[in-house]
Amino acid sequence: MTPIQIETIARRMLNAEGSNFWSQAEIIEDYLYMAALEMAQETMCIENRYTTTSVASQQEYATPSRMLAIKRVEYDGQKLMPIDFQKLDSINLNTNTTVTGTPQYYYNFDDSFGLFPVPLSSGDAIKIYSYDEPDVPTSSSTLEVPTQFHGKLVIGVCYYMSLKELGHPHVSRFEFQWNHAGNPNSAIAQVKRAVKMRNKDNFSIVKREEDLPGTLLGAV
Repeated sequence: MTPIQIETIARRMLNAEGSNFWSQAEIIEDYLYMAALEMAQETMCIENRYTTTSVASQQEYATPSRMLAIKRVEYDGQKLMPIDFQKLDSINLNTNTTVTGTPQYYYNFDDSFGLFPVPLSSGDAIKIYSYDEPDVPTSSSTLEVPTQFHGKLVIGVCYYMSLKELGHPHVSRFEFQWNHAGNPNSAIAQVKRAVKMRNKDNFSIVKREEDLPGTLLGAV
């Protein structure tokens, strides 16, 4: 659905199709954005991939501007392993010395991700798979939230619209349908379950470390 279609349906659900109480910009740029942002943060439903290139002896690179979390990082076609600072310190004992080579690990901190070892060469492709937050929509935007969840977004828009009117009789109803902690079938809960089922060609099981592919430095 387009933002205008979502606005129209939300107005109809509130019996306010011709009302001037809410402007189009208010509904789309405020309430639709708030609903999409909440959905993205709660469910990680917006997936993207970005590519940048390495710079010789440069360890850190900016993360994508709307990124919520990193799913995967590849360097020159090879998957990198995530690493925390404690483990990084254990393999890089002297932080005053730059260890260069082909990166095998990455860390994420302060809107940047760092590579270890530090790239030795320039121009190698770095690919970031990420979960993103939405951009602020306009009436002509294409929404980043997948189309299969647009019907759920309508509920969120209705909820945020109803909050504007003091004493609106349907606030509690829309809150329950949208993201109430006591409703296991709320819109957000349904989207969470749907996202978990994406690309499921196998049953989820706990994998032993020895069952994973690995390198000399550990499991991939």
